[in-house]
Amino acid sequence: MFGNGRPFWGIDIGSGALKGVRIAHTRQGVQLLDAEILELSDKEMPLSEALSLLMGESLSKADVAIHFSSRVSPEIKRLTLPVMPRKELREAVQWEARKLSQLPEEERVVDFAVMAENGEEQGAKYEIVVVIVERAAIEKQLDSLQSMGLTVTAVDVSAMALLNTARLHFSEEFPENLLYVDMGAKRMEINILRKGVIRFTRQLPIGGDLITATLAQGVGVSPEEAEALKRKEGIPANGGVRTALLEQLDRFIVEIQRSVDYFRSQSRGSGIDKILLMGGMPLLSGFLEYFSSFFDAPVEIGNPFSKMKVKNPEMFLHEEMASRFSLAAGLAMRKK
Repeated sequence: MFGNGRPFWGIDIGSGALKGVRIAHTRQGVQLLDAEILELSDKEMPLSEALSLLMGESLSKADVAIHFSSRVSPEIKRLTLPVMPRKELREAVQWEARKLSQLPEEERVVDFAVMAENGEEQGAKYEIVVVIVERAAIEKQLDSLQSMGLTVTAVDVSAMALLNTARLHFSEEFPENLLYVDMGAKRMEINILRKGVIRFTRQLPIGGDLITATLAQGVGVSPEEAEALKRKEGIPANGGVRTALLEQLDRFIVEIQRSVDYFRSQSRGSGIDKILLMGGMPLLSGFLEYFSSFFDAPVEIGNPFSKMKVKNPEMFLHEEMASRFSLAAGLAMRKK
């Protein structure tokens, strides 16, 4: 949400891997120019070196979009305001932010996105998502990355970046009520969209590393070996290890169900039309079938590249891991 409008790389700085995506907006649609991934689970290196390996000569030349990352989650609020000129709207949002956040004005950074416009003429209203972050946190993140040679020209929250990917995925027919979930190595983010507007967002400190640790303990191997085994074999068909893994997966499913129940209670019983899973964990063999059995809505695994034009057919484009690029692709797709 915080940017200057120029095209750039989208960089997802994850705990298990760095992912980078570069795209161009053309008259023919979104064109994929580059996609790179650097696994970090078996490498101990400074982030500056990892970024250099990921981007090569582009490191010091390219504009970069990143996601806001801090121990303190961003505040994401919904706001309805009358339609007005952009300058007045920005002033109105800043004023309303005083009511939406307990952070002192000098300690916060506020930005917003107009998600929808409802009503007609004099009664028209904007449906707005307001993002509030700690100024010290975002400045610390920017200073750190810029000291490594990155030219950071945009910072987004993951809920908004992932929404870009979801919109591309459902470009033909976007569901009215969409649950989109990003499952990374250490974090799960649950987002619910209703009629084009983010109505619910929640981050939890659980991720694929929990599955890796359970597998390592059950099989008696190192975490590195367990990670490789997890990606190769997925969820075992039977046995004690399968039971232990499913118990952990149930934790993720229960948290998602709780989020959906809360959304329904706040939106007069509205259900979920579709579920879109992103990140690395949904790629595990057997995961989709098990997860889908707990929900009535159709479940899909996101592939941010499926609707993109590919400039170079020989480009790094592994279909089997495409959903791991969901956040990086969403960051790269922002236009302003």
